[in-house]
Amino acid sequence: MRADKRIGEILVDLQVLGALDVDRVLTALRRRRDHTKFGEMARYLGLLEEEHILAALAVQQRLLPGIHQLSIGRILDVLKQPSPPVPPKKTAGPLPYNGISGGIV
Repeated sequence: MRADKRIGEILVDLQVLGALDVDRVLTALRRRRDHTKFGEMARYLGLLEEEHILAALAVQQRLLPGIHQLSIGRILDVLKQPSPPVPPKKTAGPLPYNGISGGIV
């Protein structure tokens, strides 16, 4: 699956939507003539859940190595995993004090 595809194409590749579902969303978007996004409309029509949109965006943005080869279930599993903790920044330690008020060496 190419990562430069549109969200609807990615959702079809992930087997979340079918081609007829994509046509239904596109028709609804043309009728509205506003700036509603594809995923918003598909969700409004009850065709998918927000997590499916997030997975498709992750594919489109190539958030994980090899993501375009993963199934929707695997992508959602990876996205649900907690992020690894960020290690604290190392500091040089406390500054030496020279004994004079406010005096740091």
